[in-house]
This record gives sequence, structure tokens and C-alpha cells, in this order.
Amino acid sequence: MNKGNPSTEILKNRLLQSENIEDFIETHHKNLCANTFKDYIYALIEHKGLKISEALSMAQMSESYGYQLFNGKRQPSRDKVIQLALGLGLSLSETNRMLKLSGKSELYVKEQRDAVFMFTINKKWSLFDVEDLLLDRNLECLIKK
Repeated sequence: MNKGNPSTEILKNRLLQSENIEDFIETHHKNLCANTFKDYIYALIEHKGLKISEALSMAQMSESYGYQLFNGKRQPSRDKVIQLALGLGLSLSETNRMLKLSGKSELYVKEQRDAVFMFTINKKWSLFDVEDLLLDRNLECLIKK
């Protein structure tokens, strides 16, 4: 748990003891999760102190495509979500949250390719190292050449 951020249980108790939902949301808005893919990726890059262009560069995504994601004009494929997560160095839980918010299935350990992603995310491998491992295992790469 982050210092200064109340646990889910504490937030739930505060909510249930609140007299007014608006006051609760105003007081705790920074602790409430983004509920759309677009909101979540904005929150992640803000938390990391990045500009959108920097995030896209780290994920090896074109700016035209990436800005459409950030503006909510385009829905990403599952691979693009994973590519963005790897580029940003997200944790496994952050990656799965982003997949879920984009309407895609979470990473599943019984799928070999997903197992590679889970392993490399956990080990904080770079996007390029993940691509090399996918190639070595004859699995489909994320970055289309």
C-alpha cells in the first residue's frame, strides 16, 4: 500500500459512513480508480510523470495511432495494450487492469505467449527483450515490422 493512500477496506468504510456521495468523491477522488481505458492510461502516464509522446516512444507506437488511443477515438487490440504496458514498465496487476478496461482478456498463465508476457512483466524486462524472447520461442511478436 502506498503511504497516504487508504486501503480499499478503509475507503469502503468511509463511503458507508458518508452522508453525501459528492463529498466522499470530492475528498477521495485521487484514490478512486479510473473506469475507462482512456482515463486509466492518462492516470498512469501522469503518475509516471510522462508526456504522451514520451509514453508512445517508450512503447514503440506511432504518435498518430497513440493519440487516437489517448483521445478515445480508437480501441486498441489486445497486443497493443500489452505493448503499451511493456513500454511503460507496468506491473502485472496494472497490465491486467488496462486489458480489462480495454475490453480484452487478462493475461492467462496457461497460454504460452501470455505466460511469456507475465514472466517478463514480473521481471521488468524491456519491450525489446520481450520481442527477442517471443522470436526465440517462435511466438508472434507485438511490434509488427
